[in-house]
Amino acid sequence: MKDPIKLSCLKCPSFCCKMAGYVQVTPTDIRRLARHLGLTVAQFEERHILKVTRKGEKLIKPGFETCQFLGENRRCTVYEARPKDCRGYLCWEAEDRTVYDNARFIQHTVARQVRDDRAE
Repeated sequence: MKDPIKLSCLKCPSFCCKMAGYVQVTPTDIRRLARHLGLTVAQFEERHILKVTRKGEKLIKPGFETCQFLGENRRCTVYEARPKDCRGYLCWEAEDRTVYDNARFIQHTVARQVRDDRAE
């Protein structure tokens, strides 16, 4: 399958931060995020670790809930310090294009509405 068209995150309704499952943080992620937020590691963990799995994995986004670091403007409030899971996240996978297809549908729908509004 050829790669899908690149999507603009600025136009996206933030599916990756709302629907895309879990975000696990490593000890390195935790230190980086704590430093970015001006917190100690213990303070960060107390305030922002929402779940610890049976394997001991620490999650800042459990399941299909909106990420706690997603701002009202649909932008990541900790972008510079975002976890490894977020840095490596793709808007699509070859086997499961759900997020990509949803984002693409929304972008095309919004673009069509803008064109219709301008034509009036």
